[in-house]
Amino acid sequence: MGGCEDPRLTRIDDRVFLTYVAYNGYSHPRSALSSIAYDDFLAKKWRWRKPVLISPPGVIDKNACILPENVNGKYVIFHRVFPDILIDFLDDLDFDGKTKWLKGEFKIRTRADYWDSRKVAAGPPPIKTGKGWLLIYHAIGERAPDNYKIGAMLLDSQDPTRVLARSPEPILEPQAWYEREGLKSNVVYPCGAVVIGERLFIYYGGADRVVCAASVNLDGLLEQLIHTGAKASIPAPSVRDGRRQYRRGKRKRGAYSQTRNIYE
Repeated sequence: MGGCEDPRLTRIDDRVFLTYVAYNGYSHPRSALSSIAYDDFLAKKWRWRKPVLISPPGVIDKNACILPENVNGKYVIFHRVFPDILIDFLDDLDFDGKTKWLKGEFKIRTRADYWDSRKVAAGPPPIKTGKGWLLIYHAIGERAPDNYKIGAMLLDSQDPTRVLARSPEPILEPQAWYEREGLKSNVVYPCGAVVIGERLFIYYGGADRVVCAASVNLDGLLEQLIHTGAKASIPAPSVRDGRRQYRRGKRKRGAYSQTRNIYE
């Protein structure tokens, strides 16, 4: 058993870059990279560049995503080697799969006594806002080591290694039946996010069985994150269900879609 897992897409200029976890079934899972011309992507002409491994052999390195803008002329890649988020600044994205690897130059660490005390990892590529880079991430804590939950960080726009605010509580956690029951129970796992109008939509897997979407007013999320997350000591509002929209199909993987409102 093996495969391609946890894909994240980032558009930079006229190319779309794809990072994902490459697993051959027996050696350590590693981060991999491919890309495609933006026009080909829109036209569904799947002329992807040959995928290449970008993390070193012998290390479990996952959850890679690319910042959609260069910082001081450098590409920025987030990835994860247990238990922290790692960040690298690169002159280019020309990996050969043999001699050039991610190094993990900077870290965003777990937090003792918080919900994300055991391990943290980047979710979708960060989204640029007027307050900084909004990074949606997933994590687990020592008190609930089998529960994957979703949080948010605000990173400095000029120095994404600097965390300005971080949600003291999850913004979304497994509550609905389709998040608690499945191939891997009690998992909400984000890989995509987009701003549409005034709302942020987060796309995530529920219990490794269904694809879900959660939405929140972007300005409201940023305001709450800054208010509670700068000190990371005041509990954030708990997640509650709002409007629900179902599209049901046959009972099989990916047959359901769910939209819920969060953090309001």
